[in-house]
Amino acid sequence: MKNKVFICALLLSIITVMNIRAQNLPDGIWSSPQSTTTEGRYRSNADDFIRPDAYSGVEFNKWFGMVSFLWDKINNKEIATIGFAARADNLYIGAFYNGNFWANAPVNNYTEQQFTTAPAGGEADKTYNVYSNNIGVVPNPVNNAAVLFGAADMGFRLTYRTNHQSFKKSDIVTGNRLYKNYQTEAGYIAPQIAWAMAKDLTGNGIRPYITVDLVFYRDYLKVETAGADVDGNSGIKTERSLNHFDPVFAVCMGGYTFYNKDGFKGSFDLDYALTLNLYDNEYNFVENNTNKKGKIQGTYNPASISYLEQSYVLNSLTPSVSGSWGNDKLALKFKLNLPLTLCAEEANVMDLNTVSGKLFYDGDSDSTTTFTFQPDLRLALQYKPVPDRLTLNTGARIQTTAISVETKDHKYFSGGAETKNLASKIHNDSLSGDFVSYFHLGVSFNFTENAWVEAVTGVSKAFGNSETIEIFAPGGLFSFGSVMVGLKF
Repeated sequence: MKNKVFICALLLSIITVMNIRAQNLPDGIWSSPQSTTTEGRYRSNADDFIRPDAYSGVEFNKWFGMVSFLWDKINNKEIATIGFAARADNLYIGAFYNGNFWANAPVNNYTEQQFTTAPAGGEADKTYNVYSNNIGVVPNPVNNAAVLFGAADMGFRLTYRTNHQSFKKSDIVTGNRLYKNYQTEAGYIAPQIAWAMAKDLTGNGIRPYITVDLVFYRDYLKVETAGADVDGNSGIKTERSLNHFDPVFAVCMGGYTFYNKDGFKGSFDLDYALTLNLYDNEYNFVENNTNKKGKIQGTYNPASISYLEQSYVLNSLTPSVSGSWGNDKLALKFKLNLPLTLCAEEANVMDLNTVSGKLFYDGDSDSTTTFTFQPDLRLALQYKPVPDRLTLNTGARIQTTAISVETKDHKYFSGGAETKNLASKIHNDSLSGDFVSYFHLGVSFNFTENAWVEAVTGVSKAFGNSETIEIFAPGGLFSFGSVMVGLKF
């Protein structure tokens, strides 16, 4: 690799993992065994080849390839990962896929049936496609893909994540009733655009990084029966509508080195992220025995709170301090994240005026502001008993319980009018969330100059409840592992 020879890397991973935490792709899509072991402190080429800020450090002459396999024993999921990168003159191109294709996708079988007794709204002696009463769109399949372009010391990456499922059919029978239209969706569609500098802007670092996520969550059901529905109404009926759009904008400074002496390097970084939840849903009302739809800036779900107006804004600022030290055989790294979040939420219970079809406030109306502080410490160690041949990796993560300060302005409405004597302002200081601990062990071994292997095992939340380590139980020391074999030519 140091000689920039032709490289073809075959990474064969056999993984039974409680969870994989990654820095290089959104939402923990992928992490090499070395990065997993060291909590992202020591990455490998399998991480960097698809990072906009680090692709230039992946040494190869013509092309780079990888393939892996993940078996999540806890959640009973199998995930495949493949990647490829190449250079043409001054252009770098990287491609990545992670997922299980169509595995576990819901299958909605049907039967072609001729009815002698007509289904509700249908005709006798006619053949219809009959579905079960449990038409499903459970979002089980996982598919993640990314393409990275690098040029002029910059990287641009487009990532697409989805587990979206949909079902749209016309003229079907289910529950002995004929539906002219049956539409339902569930799951998310989440493209991301990322840009970063691939080299330091100053002698002390700084590689700015910007990402924009557009996350679309879909969860709705609309039906139109042939003739009147069970309530005696006609037209398309919205059964539920829980869609929301969550854009996320994030920017990172990219690290500034404030100390570099005697083998120790200290750096400071600063990340900011803005997350919104935007709602634009439909609700159903009836006018002259016809189903109509109205708009709500929230959710419509007759199974719980029927009409809930909502909004959500989260600001997250994360200063961090990291350090590293090393010699020929021993290397240490740490990173202390100090995330500060400010969240503003509104939730207003509403009801329907059945005459006008309009919504009005009727019930609890809460405006909540929450400030949260939750330190997160990550530690990593590499020991090389045989330099350039054998490396032992270990890593740990400790995330404290969050300190939260909450202020809630509470109001109560009845029939659209506020009940003044029920208004209140609530202050609540609390400790929220779990205390989280992770510990990993791993090894990197170079068989030859052209072949190597990485492996990892570990413990998650070892002292969370019982204060004991179950060796082979889920979350125990040997309950999951990852092996990655690489070849270069």
